[in-house]
Parts: sequence; structure tokens; C-alpha cells
Amino acid sequence: MTAMKENDTFELTRPVDATVIGEHESVVLAPGTVVTVVLVFGDPDKPVAYEVEAFLSESGKYALATIEACYR
Repeated sequence: MTAMKENDTFELTRPVDATVIGEHESVVLAPGTVVTVVLVFGDPDKPVAYEVEAFLSESGKYALATIEACYR
């Protein structure tokens, strides 16, 4: 598996819990949601997790989620 880097994008393959930026609101990002890697946790060549961002078109807001590197 190739490690992702910041600004890489991909589609989620399963639901992921996320938090709306600037809100105390949790949402579930559905499979097929396109997300962008905004932060890589750990060694860039062998990351342990990624912080990803998704645009929520229905509200015009963004949400953040942390997913394990083995997610993909």
C-alpha cells in the first residue's frame, strides 16, 4: 500500500464519523464521500493515521475526521 500525502484525495469505502468544523456537531460521512488528506500522523512513509476533510454540500460546511492509515 502506498502512503498518502497531504492534499491527496480519495473516496470513502465505509461510513466515517466526523466533526463539523467550528461546530459541536457530529456527522457521518457516507461511503463514496470524497475526502482530502489535510494531515499525516506519524512517519510520512509509514503513517499511522490521516486527518481528512470533506465538504458537506447540503450545509456548505466542512467536516474533519481521523482515520487509521490501514483504512484503505
